Amino acid sequence: MAERRSIASIPLVCPSCRASLTYPQAGDVECGHCRARFAQKDGILRLVSGANATPGFDPHYFPLLSQVEKEHFWFVVRREVILDALTRTVPDLRSRPLFDIGCGSGGLLAFLSEAGVPVAGACDAYLEGLQLARERIDLPFFLVDEGRLPPLGPGQPMIGMFDVLEHIDDDQGTLDWVASVLEPGGALVLTVPAHPFLFDETDEIAHHRRRYRRRELREKLEKAGLQTQLISHFMATLVPMLVVLRWLGRRLRGGRQAVMERRSAELSIVPVLNDLLRTILRLERYWLRMLPLPFGSSLVAIATRPAER
Repeated sequence: MAERRSIASIPLVCPSCRASLTYPQAGDVECGHCRARFAQKDGILRLVSGANATPGFDPHYFPLLSQVEKEHFWFVVRREVILDALTRTVPDLRSRPLFDIGCGSGGLLAFLSEAGVPVAGACDAYLEGLQLARERIDLPFFLVDEGRLPPLGPGQPMIGMFDVLEHIDDDQGTLDWVASVLEPGGALVLTVPAHPFLFDETDEIAHHRRRYRRRELREKLEKAGLQTQLISHFMATLVPMLVVLRWLGRRLRGGRQAVMERRSAELSIVPVLNDLLRTILRLERYWLRMLPLPFGSSLVAIATRPAER
């Protein structure tokens, strides 16, 4: 397991005025510039300014996610793909602690830490998720404002955004900001849902703003000034299934309640089917080690800020 990082090792800024923050190991934090105070309770520092924004997630799903993500085929394969991508693409991975933006209930972060990836800390806009994450891994956790840039300062070695970018209205502005807070040579690793033609009411229930084309994601990363080291689809086996399910959903309709039932069904574990899909999707990893997959229901990307000469 990776060594626990101190809160003092994470460059932070005040969410109200964006001035650099200095803070004690415990207790409340006060901004030396605007004098705003931020409470630290139960291991979670509440770096919020009280801003309101359009919801990016439905927090009632957190307890369900914490129950299923250890065994559900989609979560199992995604975390293995991410670990493979990091191991193959980031040569100094063991000395590059990751800060997870939008950590949810913390299942992926705990897996990466147990696999030896150094983790610095994590933030989320939902206290429900952070409280569950705290039960899984001992890290600095931060509650942040929905719809605003997280209060991270410049000098971040590595940032993770795992199925987060699609929930954000201004995705390009967010990538521009990520590039500005990464240290020279710093890395961004992210996953997003792929193929806009798959977008339907299920995505809307999940508060997705969009799904991505591979070229579109590459262009957005490069526009932010990041150099793409890896970008590939994964979950290719799921695409034909999702096409059929989306087609049936458009034909049958049934209103919001039916869509929510479909969403919950996608998160349930059907023992035999779950094992079969997990086995088949794991085979994709051997292909990914040689070449990017041409299609898949998700995209994984790693991009770096150019090192200063």
